[in-house]
Amino acid sequence: MKKINVLQLITGLGVGGAEKVVLELVKHSNSNFFNHHVIGLSKSAALNFKFKEAGIETIILNKDKSLAGFFEMVSYINDFVKENKVDMIHAHMTHAMFVAVSVKLFNPHMKIVFTSHNVNVGSKLREFIIFLLKPFRNADIIFSRDQLDFKYISNYFVIPNGIDLNSYKQNIEKFNIFTFLAVGSLGEQKNHIALIKCAKSLKSKYEFQILIAGDGPLRDELEKQIELYELKDYVKLLGLRSDIPELLNKSHCFVMPSLWEGMPIAILEAGASSLPIISTSVGSISSILNNENSFLTDLENFETEMKNVLLNYDNALKKAKILKKTIIKDYDIQTLSKRHEEIYFNIFKEKV
Repeated sequence: MKKINVLQLITGLGVGGAEKVVLELVKHSNSNFFNHHVIGLSKSAALNFKFKEAGIETIILNKDKSLAGFFEMVSYINDFVKENKVDMIHAHMTHAMFVAVSVKLFNPHMKIVFTSHNVNVGSKLREFIIFLLKPFRNADIIFSRDQLDFKYISNYFVIPNGIDLNSYKQNIEKFNIFTFLAVGSLGEQKNHIALIKCAKSLKSKYEFQILIAGDGPLRDELEKQIELYELKDYVKLLGLRSDIPELLNKSHCFVMPSLWEGMPIAILEAGASSLPIISTSVGSISSILNNENSFLTDLENFETEMKNVLLNYDNALKKAKILKKTIIKDYDIQTLSKRHEEIYFNIFKEKV
């Protein structure tokens, strides 16, 4: 059988969870059966060096989300599909799916797989457009059945995100001071301002630090809040980091006070690193975390759970041990990559 040509199309190649998923899917793909191409639509390319390290060629279009930029994307992708005889596009996130559907109009036999990567797709209008474009898609991938609603097609598959477990097996010493670690873009979604409020309240009673790895539009605001409340010794913005596995293994607890999520890769990474986790119950997080393996809470009680971990760390480690077993069992990228390939195979069979 000839190899199946798959275009992994994603909004950008930043350091988010969706980008890591694409990287791991291609890295662990069976090259005997698949040719993978990777194209990022936007200027975001912070994770591109990881693709290069893995020997994966990528194309960065450097387009904005204007109408003119959209048509330029469609034109480029259409030419690319024809030149490389692409059999299907796996569109990651909503904007990439819109582009893929537009390209399909010129290539009606091409198949489309869609993963939204987030419960919150941006607006009700976007939700309605995703619903209207259902007839153009051949498969939708969601992280848990809780995510399923009207905008996804009946041919959907529940496949959670996965990670390369070996990357998080590191035997290194912890930081000397008790360390809470947060990983993610400095934007509204990750809600890092909540951690600053917690630090403000806890600093007079406990010795700790909160490290936040990531960058984004709210960095200046967070820096001002840190200075205003005299938290420079307690909250530190690390910027973009390429050593997340090491940071996880050196820290004591992972914190995620997000307002919305899909299935965050960082939760899996922290679990694989044997870290206790405190998180809000948003998106598909509750399909992984529960009160037996973590501290699943709301924002009002986030500070309380941070106290609980500080004061009862042995109990927190017991929960982390339970979670790690689950991560090893259900979230290994090698197994989940094969499940993606089964979908690709079945769709390709429909074509031939």
